[in-house]
Amino acid sequence: MRSHKTSILIINTEGKRNKTLLVPTRILLHWKKYAAVAVLVVLCLIAVLGVTVFHKTSKIYQHEIAKADKIKSLVDVPKAQQTFQSIDESIFRINELLKSRGLVQMEVENLGGPENVEVVKINELADFYREQLDNLEKTLKNVPIGNPTPSDKIISSYGYRRNPFTGRGAEYHSGIDIKGERGTPVKTTANGKVEVAGWYGGYGKCVIVKHENKLKTLYGHLSEITVREGDEIESGQVIGRLGSTGRSSGPHLHYEIIKDDEKVNPGDYINFHE
Repeated sequence: MRSHKTSILIINTEGKRNKTLLVPTRILLHWKKYAAVAVLVVLCLIAVLGVTVFHKTSKIYQHEIAKADKIKSLVDVPKAQQTFQSIDESIFRINELLKSRGLVQMEVENLGGPENVEVVKINELADFYREQLDNLEKTLKNVPIGNPTPSDKIISSYGYRRNPFTGRGAEYHSGIDIKGERGTPVKTTANGKVEVAGWYGGYGKCVIVKHENKLKTLYGHLSEITVREGDEIESGQVIGRLGSTGRSSGPHLHYEIIKDDEKVNPGDYINFHE
């Protein structure tokens, strides 16, 4: 039996050729039923897709839960919390020490340590403290810390002393003298820029390095200078060699620290503790 069809004329309003479509008559008579079936099919497809997505998401969630449980079984949470607290306390003490020296302190967020450590956030906490320690290292590299020579034999301290040439009267000594062998490498104690590299009056061959925090270091009586004015140098870099040039009574390094254009006691920085 041949199915009845209905012709639908599509008229082009721009005057172009019109088109005729043949559509089964039963579809036109029962279009609501067919539309309902189409909507039902779409809803079924959406439901199937939703179930699939939920199933995959559930698997991911279960995987994360399993991973967290595994980490929890491996990590000693109280010990981790104690470690983070210890790091916080150390950073706090260093900041207090910088403050006592009149230096810019390191900026630390949430100082005092986490009160509650969640196992799933151990990695985030580790990244946080790694960043804080990197900042601390950067801060300390810009502060003149430690001894610029291998020798620790200080033969003349900061402050007033007896005249080393006449043995009579007193004179103000603006740094410390560290005895050593001629030619011993002399290293800068912080990152900075060379401000002076050459003969400097009674200091003889001298290097002055400008640092952050309005600090400068001076290295006098050198036998040799290995840097030039304007050089950017790093903490621990050799800037010259120990000698006895200028007003000197023998081979030694005269070392000064200058803060805000005033000379301060280098001993507070060589021995960087309370």
